[in-house]
Amino acid sequence: MAAQQASSFVFSGKVKDIKGKGIAGVVVNNGRSFVQTNSLGEWTLPTDTNVCKFVSISTPSSYVLPCQKSLAKGFYVRVDELVKDHSRHDFILEKRKKLSDKFYYIAISDPQVKNEHDMKRWKQESIRDLKGYVDTLSREREVVANTLGDLVFDSMNLYGEYAASFDGIKMTTFQCIGNHDFDKRYQDLHNMTLGTPVYGEQYYHRFFGPVNYSYNIGKVHVVTLKNINYVGHKKYIEAITDADLDWLKHDLSFVPKGSLVFLNMHAAVWNSTEGEGNVRNAEELADALKDYQVHVLTGHTHYFQNNVMDAQLLEHNIGAACGAWWKSQVNRCGAPNGYLVMDVDGNQLKWHYKSTGHSIDYQMRVYGKGDMLSQPQYVVVNVWDWDPSCKVEWLQDGQAMGEMEKFVDVDEAYAASKRHKEGLTATGHLFRALPSSDAKSITVVFTNRFGEKYEQTVLISNPKVKTQIIAHRGYWDTKGSAQNSIASLRKAAEAKVYGSECDVHITADSVIIVNHDPKINDLIIADSKYADLKIQLLKNGEEVSTLEQYLNELKNHPAIKLILEIKRQPLQCDEDRLTRKTVEMVNRMGLTKQVEYISFSSAACALVRQLDSNAVIYYVNGNYTPAEVKKLGYQGIDYSYKILFKHPEWIKEAHELGLKVNGWTSDDDVIIKKLIEMNVDFITTNKPVEAEKLARKF
Repeated sequence: MAAQQASSFVFSGKVKDIKGKGIAGVVVNNGRSFVQTNSLGEWTLPTDTNVCKFVSISTPSSYVLPCQKSLAKGFYVRVDELVKDHSRHDFILEKRKKLSDKFYYIAISDPQVKNEHDMKRWKQESIRDLKGYVDTLSREREVVANTLGDLVFDSMNLYGEYAASFDGIKMTTFQCIGNHDFDKRYQDLHNMTLGTPVYGEQYYHRFFGPVNYSYNIGKVHVVTLKNINYVGHKKYIEAITDADLDWLKHDLSFVPKGSLVFLNMHAAVWNSTEGEGNVRNAEELADALKDYQVHVLTGHTHYFQNNVMDAQLLEHNIGAACGAWWKSQVNRCGAPNGYLVMDVDGNQLKWHYKSTGHSIDYQMRVYGKGDMLSQPQYVVVNVWDWDPSCKVEWLQDGQAMGEMEKFVDVDEAYAASKRHKEGLTATGHLFRALPSSDAKSITVVFTNRFGEKYEQTVLISNPKVKTQIIAHRGYWDTKGSAQNSIASLRKAAEAKVYGSECDVHITADSVIIVNHDPKINDLIIADSKYADLKIQLLKNGEEVSTLEQYLNELKNHPAIKLILEIKRQPLQCDEDRLTRKTVEMVNRMGLTKQVEYISFSSAACALVRQLDSNAVIYYVNGNYTPAEVKKLGYQGIDYSYKILFKHPEWIKEAHELGLKVNGWTSDDDVIIKKLIEMNVDFITTNKPVEAEKLARKF
């Protein structure tokens, strides 16, 4: 019979500075028991390695927080490493050269990366924003960050790439475990059979250490606590186990009463909207915290809400970095993707939500009259970082009108990001004002609890536009027609839609032909002569048309616009040649008022503007804001509906700048209806007749 492997050990060691001198009074724990180092910096902890997986220290504020590649390291050791190392480990800390009670503290909720798409957005949006902003903050003082769980979305294989993403950011980053950070094959450690070698937290442990830990910086004691009771296969209860609550009480017993404490956890505790997802034993937690000034920082809900429990206890249930699971730029409450920044000065602090891709001054989103479809007569503002100490007031044409009315509804930016409207979450930090019929402007003023004011003025000049329809590559999905055929132009005119779109390329012998793809069958247009391309028949039996033939047909239909897309060419010289010859031909044939130009190519658009100062030009590529398009002298944006759903505010911005907006290409009634509701001027579709019928209903 094999001997049972020992699990009871007495671990010991020292906490010392880089010169080898012991540091007295440092709190050391193994996840169950606590001890302070003696005058020589020595510690001893009897430990059951079946129950305890780490020994960690609570770094004193007079020492630098150990860090490696921007991640908190060196404050913990795995018990299996201790067993191999003769049950001994020394923690080494660096004395701060200069003590300061000032620092910045960043809380990041729910990165929740599931796949390559999510990781790309996390790196290109969140990490890029963090790095840029922290570069600025770190010039003033130290920056410390804590995530609030759901680092990944059940994808254990992404832990390494996620951890590496912080490298190079000038801050020390700690982590917290969320319900999606467990290996879903297993229950968490305390629910598994005693002594099991596998358990739910194993990947998190490997990369980030213990799930419960604390440290000190300035005058603040910072704690991270697991509040997910994971029972395996994505099932869990938002609760703090008795053992973890005891750990918290024991940790706080070393902290002077009245101290400022930051408590990081994943699940919300007192979110009034998400009650079913709140921690079950909230009262016990509040009792454990009652002797301290506490700011609880949580995530999980993808819904921003400040919960002021009393003068000593405030929960920041902040918006997720991933928003509504990387499907848009906003959370379910309409708060932008982002993170919370706390400006700490001793026992005094201010906080501001930093929206990804925006300046720190972006603290509200204002909807002009009619912009929020469910509130057509009102000006509405979403103030995500609101709490009862804040004020939201309004002025009409410069005259103070008092406080705006707080109400509950679904945020428009969130609603616009969702294809289906069922089950949308209502938001409690919305405010509205009813302008008079002759009002010209409304100014919204948000004053936060620190007396800082944020203002935005909207003009009451955004009437509902009549959305018009453009037939994509002509009206080709009908009998006798084909894409980019002359028949498709003729049938689009017969359908009485606003416009018929076509695409042009240039041949090797400088003939402009109408075709979408750069190839016709196996012939590359740019490398072929027109005579060889002409004999390639379209699906309706027509020959491939030249632009000149197409424009001659256009003359027979003066009521329709030709939306002429100048396609990118393999060589820039060919693209310039195509653009010049196209504009020259349109002008020569007297069709300048009937042709509108579009292109993905910024060079082509710029050249059209240079060649014809009166040409109507829409930019298609989707990477310029309306303000940038306006500055370039174009008439509008012609963007994919996916981009407009991602940036619904661009529609309003475009209209305020005098630009028009086209959304392409959708044949789905749901998407077409949503674009009409969003107030776009045009929709490009392969179903122009059906889309025209829908547009007439609005």
